[in-house]
Amino acid sequence: MKIDPKVASIISGWSLKEKVGQLFILAFPGKSAEQARTMIAEYNLGGCYLSQDNGDTFAEAQQLTRDLAKIGAEQSRLPLLLGVDQEGAWGVLVGESTTGPGNLALGVADGGQGTELMYKTMAEEMRFAGFNCILGPCCDVNFNPSSPIIDSRAFGDRPAKVALHSAAAVRGLHQGGICGSGKHFPGHGDTHGDTHREIPRVDKSLSELREQDLVPFQAAIDAGVDLIMTSHILYPQIDAHHPATLSSVILQDLLRDEMGFEGIIISDSMNMGAIVHHYSPATAAVLALKAGINMIMLSEEHYDHSDSYLDKQFAMIHGIMAAVAAGDLDEALIDAALARIVAFKLAKLVPMALYQPIDMAASQKVANACASQALTWLRQVPELGEGPLYVLNATPVASYHNLTNPRGIGPNQREPAFDHFLAALDNGSRLVRPVTRDQLGAVGDGWLLVVTENHPLPGEDFAQGEAQALVRQLSREIDKLIVVALRSPYDLLGYPDVRYYLCSHSARPESARAAAQVLNGTLATQQSRAVSLVS
Repeated sequence: MKIDPKVASIISGWSLKEKVGQLFILAFPGKSAEQARTMIAEYNLGGCYLSQDNGDTFAEAQQLTRDLAKIGAEQSRLPLLLGVDQEGAWGVLVGESTTGPGNLALGVADGGQGTELMYKTMAEEMRFAGFNCILGPCCDVNFNPSSPIIDSRAFGDRPAKVALHSAAAVRGLHQGGICGSGKHFPGHGDTHGDTHREIPRVDKSLSELREQDLVPFQAAIDAGVDLIMTSHILYPQIDAHHPATLSSVILQDLLRDEMGFEGIIISDSMNMGAIVHHYSPATAAVLALKAGINMIMLSEEHYDHSDSYLDKQFAMIHGIMAAVAAGDLDEALIDAALARIVAFKLAKLVPMALYQPIDMAASQKVANACASQALTWLRQVPELGEGPLYVLNATPVASYHNLTNPRGIGPNQREPAFDHFLAALDNGSRLVRPVTRDQLGAVGDGWLLVVTENHPLPGEDFAQGEAQALVRQLSREIDKLIVVALRSPYDLLGYPDVRYYLCSHSARPESARAAAQVLNGTLATQQSRAVSLVS
């Protein structure tokens, strides 16, 4: 790799501590940039992972990012990479920002125009907040319908279609003037575990990966994606000993040499259970750099808001410095990673325009249109007639306790999707009668709408078992039953007796409202179509 003289000059002026600090994307608690001052001023921090904990509103985000930039300018530092999980199903500034319906809903469309426009919209809003990198799109393919962590974060379950939308998302991010990161390489869609908790195993051959999981990543690379984020997943047929983040076979031989990726390789959070339950922080960091990671991210678990969390981050930096001093890690390897990082920042981050005005009303129109296009009837389309619609929320109140995850990572809206659905349904011309389980005898010959929802959460689950059991029971007892799925379509695989399944592919408010519009007849019928479920 040929190094530009300007890049080489910048790197040569840094101490070892400053070199190592530039390799890290770290998180910090709270909404004050002062929490990161030491990291930036003393350690030459490379970037920050920012979440809802660091700012609930655009005003708070702008204040934070301006203050971070000011600290950096005082020390003549390069811009920080400020990465956020604004990927639709997960989001930041939730409540003010326009997340859209999420990737699974976007992926329903046969073309990528909606995805491109939605990602352009998200990019412009995040630049308005002062962020310069969206940690998306998810290029994972939903091969496992029961995956506890991907689900609605993926564009779907067919590699070619996920590839189409992954490339469209990258184009949209670039049109919106921001950097993007494809994730979670080489694919997180066929796991039964959650890397926030454990190291999942995917027993696929390299040829199977090439035909399946790698197709969307190649599309994102060909579209010019700036970064690729790795997964902490073990692929024993490719590397029997190391998860992808720590595997040179996966990162060097496959991602770099075979797939031709020349951008920045960043790790998924090294504070996730898949890493911390099996490696010491210093060991994990050294192995990652040797494997080919350019920037090490520590984002997960920062919600503990304790001094020990920051101490863990400093310990990892000092662990790398100690490895260099002991001869266990070649400083030339650090310099090679820095060459990519510095060149990337000079080319992409330094000239990036931030805080430019945005049109929030226009953003919401884009989100509404994307949500509407995702509404799909699975199995059959009912003839509703003119009678009343009885509405039952299948999700018990207790299931909503973690709707807004306290970690601040990709939080959901504060209100259940059901609330948005019912409010929109009430605005139609039909008679709507909410009922409880104890009032089902009043339904008579009317249609019963049973509403289900699911929300993606990092490291924990949104409880669905009781709702699913209720749907199975009612589908055997009531003929005129419609399941309104404010979630993915995959529940239908466990509902053999359900005939009418209206799926929004999302639990975001715009998707819930779009589902109501279909049922009250205000959303054009051609946007609701009968299709077969890909399983």
